[in-house]
Amino acid sequence: MRILQLTDIHIFSNYCDLKENNDNHYIETIKFILKHKRILNIDALVITGDISHDGGEQSYKIFFQELACLNLPYAILPGNHDNPAVLLHNSIGQKNIKNIEDLSNDEWSFISLNSVVEGKDYGKVDEDEIEKLEEKMRRSGHRNIALFLHHHLLPVGTPLVDICNLQNTKELLTLCQKYPVKFVGSGHAHTLFQRKIGDLLLSVSPAVCYQWENGTNYVNTVNTSGFNIISFNEPVFVETYFI
Repeated sequence: MRILQLTDIHIFSNYCDLKENNDNHYIETIKFILKHKRILNIDALVITGDISHDGGEQSYKIFFQELACLNLPYAILPGNHDNPAVLLHNSIGQKNIKNIEDLSNDEWSFISLNSVVEGKDYGKVDEDEIEKLEEKMRRSGHRNIALFLHHHLLPVGTPLVDICNLQNTKELLTLCQKYPVKFVGSGHAHTLFQRKIGDLLLSVSPAVCYQWENGTNYVNTVNTSGFNIISFNEPVFVETYFI
């Protein structure tokens, strides 16, 4: 099973606010994936939030229109910049959209988490979500588990985003240790990051729109697009592409 993770696309709806053409980054990324579809050999996509920068309807129309070109199943979850109601409205009737759990197979159980705190840049998985997660883990049996969420769990070395990562990482990791969780994939940090904790691989995918300059305290960007492809084998491994 090979899943391509897209994150932090940040498409604008209002072109008057556009400082750089994030939709062009996204369109070029989709073109790259389409051109190299056979080599990339992906089975599905997971999009881990911040699809829109401003939550406007036009940004989601662009997103779904371009994604349809790939003709592959995909699951989406919101980020802190998204408007969940507008995202949901525009997702209705989309041909290839799936619940992330529908991507599961005999060996892997895929689960998404909502880490968004309304009006905040930082993330937190609330108590109800934690309880639902544990119930899903319990039901997964002996299958390996992969989690996807928007906010990164650990500092990535860039202070600008490390002040707004997941606030209850310890609680989530403690729960993961009780079950066969082998992978946690996130975005939000606009940088590539991986850390192995025992059998668990924590992976942060680079952003589609641009990357933050490593170590920056200020708004300094690197104008390149990226994504991860995760191979859910034993062990899990990640391929990163910058374009």
